[in-house]
Amino acid sequence: MELHQVIADFRVEGTNELEEKLESAVGTARDQALMGCHNRGVLVTRHDFDHYSVSLSPQIPFGLTREQDNASRN
Repeated sequence: MELHQVIADFRVEGTNELEEKLESAVGTARDQALMGCHNRGVLVTRHDFDHYSVSLSPQIPFGLTREQDNASRN
């Protein structure tokens, strides 16, 4: 079983910071996928309302970016 390769794991304080960090992390993930992990796509996960991660995932087709929302909405 192949595991996700975490590119970035971060917390944010606002929308502007979120956009900047996501853009940078997704760009880095795409670059790494092009450099050798052609069997992985990009997965952006929201773990909580201020906690996100970006990883390369074997469950996501190469060239695609998918989002997963794990934030609790209680």
